Amino acid sequence: MTLRIGTLKKIVSHDLYYALRSARGVLFLVFFAVFWLWIFTKFGHVDTGWLKSPDSSFILAWLFDAKTAQSLFTDRHPGFSLYYLIAINTAPFFVLFAASDQTANDIGGQYLRFLLPRCLRSEIYLGRFIGAVLLVWMAYAVVTLLAMLWVVALNDAKLTEVFFDALWMIVCLAVYAVPFVAMMSLCSALVGSAALSALLGIGFYFIVTIIVSVMGFQSDLLADVIAYILPNTMKSELLLFEFGALIKAVGVNVIYMAVYFYLGWLIFSRRDI
Repeated sequence: MTLRIGTLKKIVSHDLYYALRSARGVLFLVFFAVFWLWIFTKFGHVDTGWLKSPDSSFILAWLFDAKTAQSLFTDRHPGFSLYYLIAINTAPFFVLFAASDQTANDIGGQYLRFLLPRCLRSEIYLGRFIGAVLLVWMAYAVVTLLAMLWVVALNDAKLTEVFFDALWMIVCLAVYAVPFVAMMSLCSALVGSAALSALLGIGFYFIVTIIVSVMGFQSDLLADVIAYILPNTMKSELLLFEFGALIKAVGVNVIYMAVYFYLGWLIFSRRDI
């Protein structure tokens, strides 16, 4: 894969600029902002201190193992951990939508005919991927910092208590999101429409999730094997707030990213314009 750094930087900067002006980018930011504004308005009405009480132990034991429950609700502020749980569980939907138009419209609108005399295919493909990653990272960095301020203002958290947790969450959400962006690189290369790319990615995610849930009643082992198709197997590791677990998640997610990215590149590099 041949690259020219100067051209790659121009593609990434243009992609970010375009994302903030395109219908897809504006829709993503609007839905993202409305969703989190609605969530934040509920924070003031939720007694997050209850999550630390013995009364919550039964529900938490059903949802998480003891180590994860302690990491989330005993070792740190439960209100901020509640934000993190919502963020990491809804991230696939938002990321799949935000990253749906990497090369799809270039292919469908035959914009590649204009780009290829000026850029290499590798620069276009990688530049679109990096642009989508940066868009998602910035969105989650902003909303995490806002959540930090929100729990300080409404849930009696101390800024010193949640600041480093906020930085950790930003890193973990970035690690979790990148393989999904790479998955959408593949979907985007397969079709010639951003809408079809989003439908393909989101549909694939939910179909595999449903299959895993159904197979879980028959065979836990088979369900676990099928679940590895999706890049969310490291979510439990990212909930532990442990450096070793983070390194493990980074290593596994790099493999997911490389596989999805390479498969997408194989298709995109051979697409007829």
